[in-house]
Amino acid sequence: MKKLILISALLLGGCVSVPVERTFPKIPDSLREPAAELKPLTIKNPQLSDLISNANDNYSEYYKLRNKYNEWLHWYETQKKIFDSIK
Repeated sequence: MKKLILISALLLGGCVSVPVERTFPKIPDSLREPAAELKPLTIKNPQLSDLISNANDNYSEYYKLRNKYNEWLHWYETQKKIFDSIK
């Protein structure tokens, strides 16, 4: 009788559920790079061509950052939907 109680206690004790911890995915390294600084105009007497060249460089940097930001939002929203759908 004592053995039966001991065996049943061990069997019931093994049925305890262990909570599983979910963690949100890590950010890809390509989206973790800091943004580059925009280039200031350092020429004392700039010509129109200098202004246009500087503006083109800064616009291209802006569009790279905008694309990177949009990629980040897309990645985050996709991962969040997947993370929330798993219960």
